[in-house]
Amino acid sequence: MLPELTKEQRLANLDKSMALRKARAELRKQLGKGAMTVTDVISLAHGGDQAAKGMRVKQVINALPNYGFSRTQSLMKELHIADNRRVGGLGANQVRALVEKLDGVES
Repeated sequence: MLPELTKEQRLANLDKSMALRKARAELRKQLGKGAMTVTDVISLAHGGDQAAKGMRVKQVINALPNYGFSRTQSLMKELHIADNRRVGGLGANQVRALVEKLDGVES
């Protein structure tokens, strides 16, 4: 059974979710312009940024220049990352592979 929330609590939750959506949209925009890298997004997520932590990996990849739906899907399949995986839930090997592939950093 769902808890009964007051009108103020519902509005506060709506405001919080809207702020997170706007923050994720800004991250995608920065990725698209090249002002931010995948490494930056992962660092934000590991630093506790809720917007970065909650972004789906496919949204991060798809926001990059020259990455459309099919190229994003094939990269995720190649790196063994589930379609619904969020940045905050990536394992160390997945992070390393993603950074090497997209940012050209060899570790």
